[in-house]
Amino acid sequence: MPADASVPPPSVAPGVPARLFKKRIPEQTPVTAKSVALFRFGEQCNYRCPMCSNTGQADLFFHSTDELLRRAAFLHAVGFRRVVVTGGEATIHPGFWTIVGQLAGYGMHWDTNTHGGSFAKPGFARRAVELGLQRAIVSLHSLDAPTSAAIFGTREDAHHATVCGVDRLLEAGVDVLLNCVLNRLNLAQLEAYLLAGSERFDRKVAFKFVFPSTLGKGGRWPEIALRYSEVRETVRRLRSLAAQQRLRITFESFPNCILGDPAAANYGRSRFGETHYLDDASGDRVYAMRHIEAELAAFGEVCRQCPVLRRCPGISQAYAKRYGVDELTPFLGPPAPLPSSRAETVARPATDKPT
Repeated sequence: MPADASVPPPSVAPGVPARLFKKRIPEQTPVTAKSVALFRFGEQCNYRCPMCSNTGQADLFFHSTDELLRRAAFLHAVGFRRVVVTGGEATIHPGFWTIVGQLAGYGMHWDTNTHGGSFAKPGFARRAVELGLQRAIVSLHSLDAPTSAAIFGTREDAHHATVCGVDRLLEAGVDVLLNCVLNRLNLAQLEAYLLAGSERFDRKVAFKFVFPSTLGKGGRWPEIALRYSEVRETVRRLRSLAAQQRLRITFESFPNCILGDPAAANYGRSRFGETHYLDDASGDRVYAMRHIEAELAAFGEVCRQCPVLRRCPGISQAYAKRYGVDELTPFLGPPAPLPSSRAETVARPATDKPT
Protein backbone atom coordinates (compact mmCIF):
# COMPACT_ATOMS: atom_id res chain seq x y z
CA MET A 1 0.00 0.00 0.00
CA PRO A 2 1.43 3.41 -0.92
CA ALA A 3 2.08 5.78 1.90
CA ASP A 4 0.07 8.58 0.25
CA ALA A 5 -2.42 8.75 3.09
CA SER A 6 -0.22 7.91 6.04
CA VAL A 7 3.16 9.54 5.33
CA PRO A 8 2.78 13.20 4.34
CA PRO A 9 5.39 14.55 1.93
CA PRO A 10 8.01 16.87 3.39
CA SER A 11 7.28 20.57 3.20
CA VAL A 12 9.76 22.89 1.51
CA ALA A 13 9.94 26.58 2.26
CA PRO A 14 9.20 28.86 -0.74
CA GLY A 15 12.31 29.51 -2.76
CA VAL A 16 14.30 26.71 -1.10
CA PRO A 17 15.08 23.89 -3.54
CA ALA A 18 14.33 20.37 -2.37
CA ARG A 19 17.34 18.25 -1.51
CA LEU A 20 17.96 15.69 -4.23
CA PHE A 21 20.17 12.67 -4.63
CA LYS A 22 20.81 10.19 -7.41
CA LYS A 23 21.96 6.62 -7.71
CA ARG A 24 25.61 5.85 -8.26
CA ILE A 25 26.06 3.51 -11.23
CA PRO A 26 29.49 2.77 -12.76
CA GLU A 27 30.17 4.54 -16.05
CA GLN A 28 31.63 1.42 -17.60
CA THR A 29 30.40 -2.14 -17.69
CA PRO A 30 31.91 -5.08 -19.59
CA VAL A 31 30.72 -5.92 -23.09
CA THR A 32 29.48 -9.50 -23.27
CA ALA A 33 27.75 -11.66 -25.85
CA LYS A 34 24.42 -10.42 -24.46
CA SER A 35 25.27 -6.71 -24.56
CA VAL A 36 23.20 -4.37 -26.74
CA ALA A 37 24.41 -0.94 -27.92
CA LEU A 38 22.29 2.08 -28.79
CA PHE A 39 23.49 3.08 -32.28
CA ARG A 40 22.30 6.49 -33.49
CA PHE A 41 22.45 7.39 -37.19
CA GLY A 42 22.02 11.11 -36.50
CA GLU A 43 19.12 13.36 -35.57
CA GLN A 44 17.74 13.82 -39.09
CA CYS A 45 14.00 13.07 -39.31
CA ASN A 46 11.14 13.73 -41.73
CA TYR A 47 8.58 14.11 -38.93
CA ARG A 48 8.54 17.34 -36.92
CA CYS A 49 7.34 16.30 -33.47
CA PRO A 50 7.08 19.47 -31.35
CA MET A 51 8.09 17.48 -28.26
CA CYS A 52 11.20 15.95 -29.89
CA SER A 53 13.76 14.88 -27.30
CA ASN A 54 16.74 15.16 -29.68
CA THR A 55 19.32 17.80 -28.85
CA GLY A 56 19.06 19.88 -31.99
CA GLN A 57 22.87 20.16 -32.16
CA ALA A 58 24.03 20.72 -35.73
CA ASP A 59 27.02 18.37 -35.39
CA LEU A 60 24.73 15.51 -34.37
CA PHE A 61 22.16 16.02 -37.13
CA PHE A 62 23.79 13.78 -39.74
CA HIS A 63 26.58 11.20 -39.67
CA SER A 64 27.91 10.11 -43.06
CA THR A 65 27.54 6.55 -44.29
CA ASP A 66 31.31 5.99 -44.09
CA GLU A 67 31.34 7.22 -40.50
CA LEU A 68 28.44 4.96 -39.54
CA LEU A 69 30.14 1.99 -41.18
CA ARG A 70 33.22 2.77 -39.09
CA ARG A 71 31.07 2.87 -35.97
CA ALA A 72 29.42 -0.44 -36.87
CA ALA A 73 32.87 -1.98 -37.28
CA PHE A 74 33.91 -0.58 -33.90
CA LEU A 75 30.86 -2.05 -32.17
CA HIS A 76 31.48 -5.43 -33.74
CA ALA A 77 35.18 -5.33 -32.83
CA VAL A 78 34.53 -4.66 -29.15
CA GLY A 79 32.11 -7.58 -28.92
CA PHE A 80 28.57 -6.42 -29.57
CA ARG A 81 26.28 -8.89 -31.29
CA ARG A 82 23.15 -6.76 -31.18
CA VAL A 83 22.36 -3.05 -31.53
CA VAL A 84 19.33 -0.78 -31.41
CA VAL A 85 19.31 1.41 -34.51
CA THR A 86 17.78 4.84 -34.00
CA GLY A 87 18.11 8.53 -34.86
CA GLY A 88 16.31 10.90 -35.38
CA GLU A 89 14.84 8.51 -37.90
CA ALA A 90 17.45 6.00 -39.00
CA THR A 91 15.35 4.56 -41.85
CA ILE A 92 15.57 7.78 -43.90
CA HIS A 93 19.38 7.90 -43.81
CA PRO A 94 20.70 7.48 -47.40
CA GLY A 95 23.08 4.76 -46.20
CA PHE A 96 20.49 2.87 -44.16
CA TRP A 97 20.54 -0.37 -46.17
CA THR A 98 24.31 -0.30 -46.53
CA ILE A 99 24.78 0.04 -42.78
CA VAL A 100 22.27 -2.58 -41.65
CA GLY A 101 23.66 -4.82 -44.40
CA GLN A 102 27.09 -4.52 -42.80
CA LEU A 103 25.57 -5.38 -39.42
CA ALA A 104 24.05 -8.48 -41.00
CA GLY A 105 27.41 -9.35 -42.52
CA TYR A 106 28.87 -9.31 -39.02
CA GLY A 107 26.15 -11.71 -37.89
CA MET A 108 24.60 -8.98 -35.72
CA HIS A 109 20.88 -8.67 -35.03
CA TRP A 110 19.33 -5.24 -34.63
CA ASP A 111 16.22 -3.62 -33.27
CA THR A 112 14.96 -0.16 -34.09
CA ASN A 113 13.33 2.86 -32.50
CA THR A 114 11.32 4.49 -35.29
CA HIS A 115 8.28 6.51 -36.33
CA GLY A 116 7.45 3.53 -38.54
CA GLY A 117 6.50 5.44 -41.66
CA SER A 118 9.27 3.98 -43.84
CA PHE A 119 8.05 0.46 -43.14
CA ALA A 120 4.84 1.23 -45.04
CA LYS A 121 6.84 1.05 -48.28
CA PRO A 122 6.37 -2.25 -50.16
CA GLY A 123 8.94 -4.81 -49.10
CA PHE A 124 10.73 -2.50 -46.64
CA ALA A 125 9.84 -4.45 -43.50
CA ARG A 126 10.59 -7.86 -45.00
CA ARG A 127 13.94 -6.69 -46.32
CA ALA A 128 14.78 -5.34 -42.88
CA VAL A 129 13.92 -8.69 -41.29
CA GLU A 130 16.11 -10.51 -43.82
CA LEU A 131 18.97 -8.26 -42.67
CA GLY A 132 18.48 -8.94 -38.97
CA LEU A 133 15.61 -6.77 -37.64
CA GLN A 134 13.78 -8.47 -34.77
CA ARG A 135 12.08 -5.80 -32.61
CA ALA A 136 10.72 -2.31 -33.19
CA ILE A 137 9.59 0.47 -30.88
CA VAL A 138 7.22 2.54 -33.00
CA SER A 139 6.14 6.02 -31.92
CA LEU A 140 2.36 6.32 -32.23
CA HIS A 141 0.80 8.76 -29.78
CA SER A 142 -2.84 8.63 -30.88
CA LEU A 143 -5.12 6.66 -33.19
CA ASP A 144 -7.11 9.80 -33.96
CA ALA A 145 -5.51 11.01 -37.19
CA PRO A 146 -5.76 14.79 -36.55
CA THR A 147 -4.37 14.41 -33.01
CA SER A 148 -1.62 12.08 -34.18
CA ALA A 149 -0.64 14.45 -37.00
CA ALA A 150 -0.45 17.39 -34.57
CA ILE A 151 1.83 15.41 -32.24
CA PHE A 152 3.98 14.29 -35.19
CA GLY A 153 4.08 17.85 -36.50
CA THR A 154 3.01 16.58 -39.92
CA ARG A 155 0.02 16.07 -42.17
CA GLU A 156 -2.36 13.18 -41.54
CA ASP A 157 -0.79 11.06 -44.28
CA ALA A 158 2.24 10.59 -42.00
CA HIS A 159 -0.04 9.16 -39.32
CA HIS A 160 -1.52 6.70 -41.83
CA ALA A 161 1.98 5.74 -42.99
CA THR A 162 2.96 4.93 -39.40
CA VAL A 163 -0.14 2.78 -38.87
CA CYS A 164 0.52 0.99 -42.16
CA GLY A 165 4.15 0.56 -41.16
CA VAL A 166 3.08 -1.19 -37.96
CA ASP A 167 0.92 -3.55 -40.05
CA ARG A 168 3.84 -4.38 -42.34
CA LEU A 169 6.20 -4.94 -39.41
CA LEU A 170 3.76 -7.34 -37.77
CA GLU A 171 3.23 -9.19 -41.05
CA ALA A 172 7.01 -9.60 -41.33
CA GLY A 173 7.19 -11.15 -37.86
CA VAL A 174 8.69 -8.20 -35.97
CA ASP A 175 7.85 -7.79 -32.28
CA VAL A 176 6.29 -4.30 -32.06
CA LEU A 177 6.05 -2.05 -29.01
CA LEU A 178 3.94 1.09 -29.52
CA ASN A 179 5.49 4.11 -27.83
CA CYS A 180 2.95 6.69 -26.63
CA VAL A 181 4.22 9.89 -24.98
CA LEU A 182 1.66 11.57 -22.75
CA ASN A 183 0.74 15.15 -23.59
CA ARG A 184 -2.26 17.43 -23.29
CA LEU A 185 -3.47 16.56 -26.79
CA ASN A 186 -3.83 12.81 -26.15
CA LEU A 187 -4.39 12.60 -22.39
CA ALA A 188 -8.16 12.18 -22.59
CA GLN A 189 -7.82 9.55 -25.34
CA LEU A 190 -5.46 7.09 -23.70
CA GLU A 191 -7.90 4.45 -22.52
CA ALA A 192 -9.66 4.46 -25.89
CA TYR A 193 -6.23 4.35 -27.57
CA LEU A 194 -5.27 1.24 -25.59
CA LEU A 195 -8.47 -0.62 -26.45
CA ALA A 196 -8.70 0.52 -30.07
CA GLY A 197 -5.01 -0.08 -30.67
CA SER A 198 -5.23 -3.60 -29.34
CA GLU A 199 -8.20 -4.31 -31.60
CA ARG A 200 -6.70 -2.54 -34.62
CA PHE A 201 -3.52 -4.62 -34.47
CA ASP A 202 -5.21 -7.90 -33.40
CA ARG A 203 -3.62 -7.82 -29.93
CA LYS A 204 -0.21 -8.42 -31.52
CA VAL A 205 1.38 -5.23 -30.20
CA ALA A 206 2.52 -4.20 -26.75
CA PHE A 207 2.07 -0.65 -25.41
CA LYS A 208 4.45 1.69 -23.61
CA PHE A 209 3.18 4.92 -22.04
CA VAL A 210 5.88 7.50 -21.43
CA PHE A 211 5.98 10.51 -19.16
CA PRO A 212 7.40 13.29 -21.36
CA SER A 213 10.96 14.52 -21.12
CA THR A 214 11.74 18.23 -21.39
CA LEU A 215 15.49 17.76 -21.89
CA GLY A 216 15.57 17.95 -25.69
CA LYS A 217 14.80 20.66 -28.21
CA GLY A 218 11.07 20.08 -27.74
CA GLY A 219 11.20 20.80 -24.02
CA ARG A 220 9.45 24.16 -24.39
CA TRP A 221 6.35 22.72 -26.07
CA PRO A 222 3.60 23.62 -23.56
CA GLU A 223 1.60 20.45 -24.23
CA ILE A 224 4.19 18.33 -22.40
CA ALA A 225 4.35 20.56 -19.32
CA LEU A 226 2.59 17.91 -17.25
CA ARG A 227 2.69 17.14 -13.54
CA TYR A 228 2.65 13.60 -12.23
CA SER A 229 -0.35 14.53 -10.13
CA GLU A 230 -2.24 15.36 -13.32
CA VAL A 231 -1.72 11.94 -14.89
CA ARG A 232 -1.51 9.62 -11.86
CA GLU A 233 -5.13 8.46 -11.95
CA THR A 234 -5.04 8.08 -15.73
CA VAL A 235 -2.03 5.77 -15.70
CA ARG A 236 -3.47 3.72 -12.87
CA ARG A 237 -6.68 3.27 -14.86
CA LEU A 238 -4.61 2.20 -17.85
CA ARG A 239 -2.87 -0.42 -15.74
CA SER A 240 -6.20 -1.71 -14.45
CA LEU A 241 -7.74 -1.76 -17.93
CA ALA A 242 -4.76 -3.63 -19.37
CA ALA A 243 -4.98 -6.23 -16.60
CA GLN A 244 -8.70 -6.73 -17.24
CA GLN A 245 -8.19 -7.08 -20.98
CA ARG A 246 -4.93 -9.04 -20.66
CA LEU A 247 -3.03 -6.55 -22.78
CA ARG A 248 0.73 -6.10 -22.75
CA ILE A 249 1.46 -2.70 -21.24
CA THR A 250 4.39 -0.98 -19.60
CA PHE A 251 5.44 2.51 -18.51
CA GLU A 252 8.55 4.65 -18.81
CA SER A 253 9.72 7.47 -16.52
CA PHE A 254 7.04 6.92 -13.90
CA PRO A 255 8.12 6.49 -10.26
CA ASN A 256 6.59 3.43 -8.64
CA CYS A 257 4.60 5.53 -6.19
CA ILE A 258 2.89 7.32 -9.09
CA LEU A 259 1.99 3.99 -10.68
CA GLY A 260 0.81 2.74 -7.30
CA ASP A 261 2.70 -0.54 -7.63
CA PRO A 262 5.97 -1.37 -5.83
CA ALA A 263 6.61 -4.25 -8.23
CA ALA A 264 6.28 -2.24 -11.45
CA ALA A 265 9.43 -2.13 -13.59
CA ASN A 266 10.30 1.07 -15.43
CA TYR A 267 10.72 0.32 -19.14
CA GLY A 268 13.55 2.65 -20.02
CA ARG A 269 16.29 1.92 -22.50
CA SER A 270 18.07 -0.50 -20.20
CA ARG A 271 14.83 -2.42 -19.66
CA PHE A 272 14.45 -2.76 -23.44
CA GLY A 273 17.83 -4.44 -23.33
CA GLU A 274 20.19 -1.61 -24.21
CA THR A 275 23.20 -2.16 -21.98
CA HIS A 276 25.48 0.42 -23.60
CA TYR A 277 25.32 3.77 -25.37
CA LEU A 278 27.68 4.52 -28.26
CA ASP A 279 28.96 8.08 -27.82
CA ASP A 280 27.01 10.00 -30.44
CA ALA A 281 29.66 12.66 -30.94
CA SER A 282 32.86 10.61 -31.23
CA GLY A 283 31.50 7.18 -32.09
CA ASP A 284 34.46 5.46 -30.47
CA ARG A 285 33.43 4.96 -26.85
CA VAL A 286 30.56 3.21 -25.10
CA TYR A 287 29.00 3.96 -21.72
CA ALA A 288 26.82 1.86 -19.46
CA MET A 289 23.20 2.69 -20.23
CA ARG A 290 22.17 2.36 -16.60
CA HIS A 291 24.84 4.92 -15.71
CA ILE A 292 23.35 7.42 -18.16
CA GLU A 293 19.83 6.79 -16.88
CA ALA A 294 21.00 7.28 -13.31
CA GLU A 295 22.86 10.49 -14.17
CA LEU A 296 19.68 12.04 -15.57
CA ALA A 297 17.38 10.95 -12.74
CA ALA A 298 16.91 12.25 -9.20
CA PHE A 299 15.17 11.36 -5.96
CA GLY A 300 13.92 13.42 -3.05
CA GLU A 301 15.10 12.86 0.51
CA VAL A 302 11.72 11.29 1.29
CA CYS A 303 12.62 8.49 -1.14
CA ARG A 304 15.42 7.24 1.12
CA GLN A 305 12.86 5.56 3.37
CA CYS A 306 11.07 3.86 0.44
CA PRO A 307 11.65 0.07 0.16
CA VAL A 308 11.25 0.32 -3.62
CA LEU A 309 14.12 2.77 -4.08
CA ARG A 310 16.48 0.38 -5.84
CA ARG A 311 13.84 -0.54 -8.42
CA CYS A 312 12.33 2.92 -8.92
CA PRO A 313 13.52 5.09 -11.86
CA GLY A 314 12.97 8.32 -9.93
CA ILE A 315 12.15 11.52 -11.79
CA SER A 316 14.19 13.70 -14.09
CA GLN A 317 16.38 16.29 -12.42
CA ALA A 318 14.78 18.96 -14.61
CA TYR A 319 11.36 17.98 -13.31
CA ALA A 320 12.50 17.89 -9.69
CA LYS A 321 14.00 21.34 -9.91
CA ARG A 322 10.95 22.79 -11.61
CA TYR A 323 8.20 21.17 -9.55
CA GLY A 324 9.88 19.75 -6.46
CA VAL A 325 9.33 16.27 -5.05
CA ASP A 326 6.16 16.64 -3.01
CA GLU A 327 4.33 14.24 -5.34
CA LEU A 328 6.67 11.40 -4.33
CA THR A 329 5.42 9.28 -1.43
CA PRO A 330 7.27 6.21 -0.12
CA PHE A 331 5.74 2.76 0.11
CA LEU A 332 5.57 0.91 3.41
CA GLY A 333 6.83 -2.60 4.01
CA PRO A 334 9.87 -4.73 3.14
CA PRO A 335 12.05 -3.96 0.13
CA ALA A 336 10.77 -5.09 -3.25
CA PRO A 337 12.96 -7.66 -5.08
CA LEU A 338 15.49 -6.12 -7.45
CA PRO A 339 14.92 -6.80 -11.16
CA SER A 340 18.53 -7.99 -11.38
CA SER A 341 21.37 -8.93 -9.07
CA ARG A 342 23.41 -5.82 -9.92
CA ALA A 343 23.96 -3.70 -6.85
CA GLU A 344 23.83 0.07 -6.79
CA THR A 345 24.33 2.74 -4.17
CA VAL A 346 22.07 5.72 -3.63
CA ALA A 347 24.05 8.33 -1.75
CA ARG A 348 25.25 10.64 -4.51
CA PRO A 349 23.87 14.21 -4.58
CA ALA A 350 22.09 15.14 -7.80
CA THR A 351 23.82 17.72 -9.99
CA ASP A 352 23.32 19.47 -13.28
CA LYS A 353 26.33 17.79 -14.86
CA PRO A 354 25.30 16.39 -18.26
CA THR A 355 26.18 12.89 -19.37
